This record gives sequence, C-alpha cells and structure tokens, in this order.
Amino acid sequence: MLVRVLAVCCLVGYAHDALAARVEIPLRVSLDTLGEALGAQLVPYRDGRCRYLELQAPKLEFAQGRLRLVAPGTGSLAVEIAGKCQGTAWKGTIHLALVPYVEDAARLRLRVVDSRLVDASGGLGPLLWDAAKQHIHARLERFAYELGASRDALAELLRSAAPPSHAAAMEESLRQVAMLAPRPEPGQVVVPIALEVPDAWLAAAPAAASPAPLTEAELEALEQALEPWDAFLVYVVRQMALDGEDDAVRKRLFTLLLDSRYQLVAILAGESAPPGNPVRELFLDAWNELRAILVETKRHALFFDAADALAALEAAAPGLPLSPEGLRRLARNLKPDDTGNPLAYDWALDPQLGRLFGVDGIPEGDPAPVAPPTRSWLDFFISRAYADTPLDRWVPTHNEFAAYAVRIGGVLQKITSAELQRTKLPAPYDAIYAHLVPTTALIESCWRQYVVRGGKVTYLRSHSGSVGIMQINQRVWRGFYDIERVRWDTAYNVRAGTQILSRYLKDYAIPYAERTGDPDHAPRAAYAVYNAGPKAVGRFAKSPPHPREARVDEKLWTLYQAIAEGGQVDLATCGVKQARAATR
Repeated sequence: MLVRVLAVCCLVGYAHDALAARVEIPLRVSLDTLGEALGAQLVPYRDGRCRYLELQAPKLEFAQGRLRLVAPGTGSLAVEIAGKCQGTAWKGTIHLALVPYVEDAARLRLRVVDSRLVDASGGLGPLLWDAAKQHIHARLERFAYELGASRDALAELLRSAAPPSHAAAMEESLRQVAMLAPRPEPGQVVVPIALEVPDAWLAAAPAAASPAPLTEAELEALEQALEPWDAFLVYVVRQMALDGEDDAVRKRLFTLLLDSRYQLVAILAGESAPPGNPVRELFLDAWNELRAILVETKRHALFFDAADALAALEAAAPGLPLSPEGLRRLARNLKPDDTGNPLAYDWALDPQLGRLFGVDGIPEGDPAPVAPPTRSWLDFFISRAYADTPLDRWVPTHNEFAAYAVRIGGVLQKITSAELQRTKLPAPYDAIYAHLVPTTALIESCWRQYVVRGGKVTYLRSHSGSVGIMQINQRVWRGFYDIERVRWDTAYNVRAGTQILSRYLKDYAIPYAERTGDPDHAPRAAYAVYNAGPKAVGRFAKSPPHPREARVDEKLWTLYQAIAEGGQVDLATCGVKQARAATR
C-alpha cells in the first residue's frame, strides 16, 4: 500500500482565540497502486462463445480534474452460425471517467461517470459496449480501497511522536480524526485527514534563544536531545545507501548527513540558535532532501508515508515537540524486522559507514615524515637535536618553534603527497590542494596537535568539539574516524584532515570553481565547506557578505596566497613570512 502523506498542511478554521484548530494532513494514494488494484476488477465479460470483452492491465491517469482508467482489450459481438462466430472482432481501448469518494468505513470507492470503447482506428464500439458496460461498471463500483490501516498507522505514529506532556491532548485529537472528500491530482488521489489540534500547538515558534553561552547543565541537556537525532539520521542514510548502488544517491545522502551534523555542531557551539525545539528544525530541514531522494528512487514506501505524516504535523504545529519515540518508530519503518535500537549513539569507528560513503580507513602506524625539500645549515642542527623527539604530545616552546615547524611541516608535506597520489587531482587543483593543506592546518591550529592545560599535556580542542592539528570535528566525523586516534595521534589527525579536504575539494569546490570559471574560487570554496559544511560552498561570494564569514575567507585567502608564493610558516605569529626575493 503506497499511501503518501503531503509534507505541507492546510490550516482550516484557525483563530487565535479558539481552543483548537483543524489541521488537514492529506493522505496520498498512488495512482499506480490504485490502478493495479483496479486491474483485478476488470474480469472478462462473456455471453456465450461469440460475445465477449477481455481487457488487459489498465492504467489510471489524472485528466481534466478527474481520474481516467484506460485499458487495451479485445472483444467480439458476433452470432454463432454452424458452429462458427459470424461477425466482426473488436480491438481497441476502454476509457472510463471516475470520481473518487470515501465511505464512512474509511474505504475509498469510485463512481463511473462516463465510459466508452475506442477501436484501433479511432471509431467507437457502441454495440459491444452497450452489452458489456453494465457488467464492467458494476465491478468497478463494487471496488473498495481500504484506508483504515493507513489512517490507524498515521494515528499511531502521531501518538508516539507526542511527548508525555502532550499525550492526553493528542489522544483526544486522534479520537476526532475525520476523512474529508478526496480529490484527484497528478499521480495520486489525495484524501485529507482532518485533525483537531490544541491551539497551544499552533502557536508561533518561540523567539530565538539568547546568545549568552549555555551553562554546563544546559549544554548537557542539549546534547542529550540532539544525539538521538544524529543516531536516527545515521540509521536512515545507512539503510537508504544499503538499498542501492547508485553513487549519485549515496553522494546526496552523505552531503545530507554532513550538512545536518555541521548544523548540529553549530547549535551546540552556540553559533546557531533555532527557535523552539532544535530536533524539530533539524528534522524538517533534512526531510526536504530525504523526501526528494525517495521520490526519485521510489523506494522505502512505508518510511516515506510515516515521515511525510510526521513532517506535516511538525510543519503545522511548531508548539508540539518531536519526541525520541516518534523518531524511533519512524526509523523502524525503514526496516521493520530490525530489533536493534535505531537511536543508539556511540563513538566507535563504523567501517561499514565508511565503505558506504567512500571514507577510506586509515591503518595503524604512519610512515616517518620526510625532510623539507630545501635545507639550510641550521636545519642540520635542528634535525640532529630533535630527530628523536616524539611528535605526539610535543607542545613546542618558543625556542623549539623552528625545529617543530621542520618536523610537522614534513608530516604535512608527505601525507599531502600521498593523498594526491591516491586522488589524482588534475592540474591546477593538485597544486591548489598542496598549498591548501598547510594553510588549513595553520588557520585551524597553528600546526599544533597538543596544548598544556591544568599542567598536563592534552589534545587541542575547540569549543565546538574539533580536535588536533586539522581540527577534525568529533561529531561531524563520528563513526568515520577513530576518535581516540584523532585526538592523540598527530599523523592520524593529519591523514584524516587531508582526506576530508581532498574530498571537499573534489566533490564541492572544483565543481563550484568550474561553474564560476575561476580556479581561485576552489581553495576558498573548499575551506568554506571545511569550516561549515557543503551548504557553505559559495558563501564567500555572497553579496553583501556576512561579517564573520568574510573574516574567515579573508584570513584563508591571505595565508593561502602567501604559502602558494613560497612563504614560510611562522609559528610564533601563526602567520606566514613572505619569501625573500631572489638576488643575483
């Protein structure tokens, strides 16, 4: 049963001083599904051996505000003489105009308002149809398509979506559910479900939260609210990716997951404060893209039905929080026989997730860094003095900056070269990438993996949860990389960061630069994605620019150009010293 629930609701009879308002959630019955069910009703008409009408599989269409059933067929209206049928055989199509209506018992039925036979040459078969139509009409008008199970499934989903504080009000609303007159539309019959919703749920969403930093308790509560959402989305994109081998669909799912996670991180960091329930906002934003993917792939009908219903109520009732149980029940529509918890949240490495979305695993260990390509007499003493110094847990002092820069610069260079060998980026983007990696590491961490905090060496961590030299965000890349190694293994952090940056360059920045015709847009677009997710790919070109985004882009572009021109990183200032002009 393919019942579609429109993700846009109509509010009928709503008044601010009313105790309740009616929300219409349209159920959608696919014409393909309805036509297939109707086909079983078109049994042959036969009156003896020489009078018959046989119809093949019909097609149900939307035409001029009505439903039209068209079916090819063959027939005969002959007379048997001497054991033979004497007359003309018929071949053509049957055309029936139908009007849908709903009975009290939640059954969708059809009334025939016009019908005719058309032969292959365009003429009519009136005599044959006069004999057969009463039989065909009666069969079609006895047909009933049951909507009760879909209505009950919708009610159960909405019931589970309501948090305990709203359970009684939701139950009262569900007792008053009514089916309204259906209407044909292209591809479907829409059956509106009218639901009386308490006025409090239809109130405008609360104003945005104060920009003041969250307390530790508030942050913990927000994390507990958002983690089930992230687990839900991972479960959904995994199941949809497993369902097919379409690389383009998997790329869209991966982009959706990244954008949602970047948005989640911004909420936790206090950089974005959506009004009301953040889970609701994340769900509605993600559902737009998920819905488009499902429409194109024509898969996961049960999930589509349930999610569309939930999105409809959430869009219409901003005062109704989306509960974890609603997400859990919704996720199980993707894989009804799965007994696991689709909202289970953990930090473990998930190799299957990496394989599905092309995030290559990083093996244990890492090759030793090579020396920079140009050396001076000072490098000899630096390398001798610090060659055996462990790079991990090294927090360089001011006197060690030069030695540390040589070591960490070698790591960045070698891992960047290895990633270029793997990805085979074309010119000029290979050179752009080679300059972008050290620039990104400089902006993100000043080339540092560790800091001293409370008298102890620990990994560098931002307020948004990004860690290490490449500032890999733990929540964005949960499941794709080993979080403990991202924190404590410098080379692993660099390798993860170079993988992420090359993917962002290849999948988002290069296509953007090619659309604009300017290769210099590639490093700026890649860093915009690295900083804020795929949706941010062209934000540096906005007019007028957002002040914060403009500062981020200006810093990136200034340092990138200096490194591309041969400048040397200065860890004392976290900047770049201009390369000296060549002398004769």
